[in-house]
Amino acid sequence: VDKVTDYLEHVWKDGPGSVDLDVEITEPEGSREELAKVKDVLGQGVTDYSASSAARATNVKNGTSKLNGKVLYPGEEISVCDNMVPFTEENGYEPAASYANGTVVESFGGGICQVSTTLYQAVLQAELEVTERHNHSMIVKYVEPSMDAAIAGNYKDLKFKNNLDAPVYIEGYCSGGIIYFNVYGKETRPSNREISFESETVSKTDPKVQFTMDASLTAGSVSVTQSGQSGCIAQLWKIVKVDGKQQSRDLFNKSNYQATPKLITIGTKDATSETLSALKAAITTGDEAKVRSA
Repeated sequence: VDKVTDYLEHVWKDGPGSVDLDVEITEPEGSREELAKVKDVLGQGVTDYSASSAARATNVKNGTSKLNGKVLYPGEEISVCDNMVPFTEENGYEPAASYANGTVVESFGGGICQVSTTLYQAVLQAELEVTERHNHSMIVKYVEPSMDAAIAGNYKDLKFKNNLDAPVYIEGYCSGGIIYFNVYGKETRPSNREISFESETVSKTDPKVQFTMDASLTAGSVSVTQSGQSGCIAQLWKIVKVDGKQQSRDLFNKSNYQATPKLITIGTKDATSETLSALKAAITTGDEAKVRSA
């Protein structure tokens, strides 16, 4: 700007003219030859979000679009969360259901964990190096236990590194209520080698039932405000076969999911003292049938 201004004020008189400008040249990170190697599908991830609300579907599409087209050169690491934040209206997100402190709440970006989980499936198949992964606090329904990858604030992220000798390209898109992620690169693995991942539930925890009495509701009324969900401890196994014969079975991760209590509200408006006493006694047993009977 200074050079152009100086030229116009002190040199240029009339007619055509030119100014030599100082430039900084930023060379491309990868060469044409390197990028030409990116033509093989190394891993794929697919999940269904067709049952989502309109707001959640918007978040899924928006989050997926922000990861589509990313290129990782050998040795580079990517943070999925860093590429999707901020979870705000200005950044294309809407309030939708998400997990927080063992309950379902409305928050901007609800549903983006399905995006990171779907990408996780593709990363597993591509055998890229996973440097950070967290399970959800509660079980999700779109993948088997231990196959999810949660995103939450600044304490849960999915990160992975390109541990290959050629660049990898991430393709992500949504169509017909399905999320698709493909990881492209240069395939160097033998064609007779096959990998798979198997989810195993080690133990299961049944949900508890929690009761609340509400004097503003008609006596005897019963409403379920939250459905209970079982919890479990699960682990993921990586299985490698060569020519159809198993060569290894290694523990890949372990996940602990909380059980979600079933929440029931009991109306007590105008209830007698005897009814209240009987109800409180039934609640101490934790038996839903006894509480409903009371």
